[in-house]
Amino acid sequence: MKNAARLFAILFGLVLVAATVINADLIVKSQKALADGIFRSSSSAKPARYHLAAVFPDTDDSYFRGLINGLNEEASKIEAVVQIFRYPAESNTEAERYFNLAMAARVDGLIMFSKRGDPLAERKALADRNNVRFVPVFMDSPLDEDTFFVGSDLKKQGSASASAILPKLGNSARIGVILPQTGSDNILNEAFYQGVLEAMKNYPGARVVAAIRSRPGAMSGEESAASMLDSPEPVNALICSSARDTIGAVQVVVDRNAVGKVLIVGTDETPEISRYIQNGVVTASIVRDSSAIGRSALRAFSDLLSGMKNPARYESGFFVLNQQSLKAATR
Repeated sequence: MKNAARLFAILFGLVLVAATVINADLIVKSQKALADGIFRSSSSAKPARYHLAAVFPDTDDSYFRGLINGLNEEASKIEAVVQIFRYPAESNTEAERYFNLAMAARVDGLIMFSKRGDPLAERKALADRNNVRFVPVFMDSPLDEDTFFVGSDLKKQGSASASAILPKLGNSARIGVILPQTGSDNILNEAFYQGVLEAMKNYPGARVVAAIRSRPGAMSGEESAASMLDSPEPVNALICSSARDTIGAVQVVVDRNAVGKVLIVGTDETPEISRYIQNGVVTASIVRDSSAIGRSALRAFSDLLSGMKNPARYESGFFVLNQQSLKAATR
């Protein structure tokens, strides 16, 4: 018994030391980041009042770049420093590790990318016990309508994407969908995919003939598009859920001299995508306002900090970028 008690005491001591080291490391890193001007501050700036951690998957989806930009824009307004942690998109274990790290460090707030099926209630309860304000960020709204979140609605995005090409192709549409890298295990339960199907209800002859999960790597969009065009039932429309995959799909369609034969609907706005739309290579792109989501996540933190128990959900919108909207913007 004495040996067991001694072992328990040693283990407890090690855990306590580890938590202390992690906490100190987080604070030192955040102070250095603040001094280096990463968060739009300078050496003459006032010290931050609040230290937040933000945990997002490490993908090149422009959604997350906008999200981080929005956080940085809002941070100085509330005297906060935000430390960004990225993890491999396919690793739920790494995401959980960063959550536990934030709890051990007892940061003032945690902004964390979340998916349907994540243990939100358990995370919120643990965050409350550690006096950490927890703000989940979603790409699609949680199944529980009472769950607080900040984010966008992938189902609406999928529906808008399909609606951009269905009037042109009608019942002859044979659609290939490149799904987000950060999706659920079951494609049929994917909100983006469900949105595409919902838009097709008025076109009973239209079909989704292929759906592929986006993968890491610059060539993912090209590989996905090529496999769909080479399938036994080739597609005549490609719907892409990220800017990277949109550009990859364009390369394949152009290389195969299939512009006009295969319609492309992309996601977000980049100089390349705008040029492809102007030239008629891309039919439209659904542009998400992820910067607004980042700003709203910090406002939600402020609401929680003030004692608000149930902050209002925030769901950002999007707009359709096409030749007509580009022409209107240049007038």
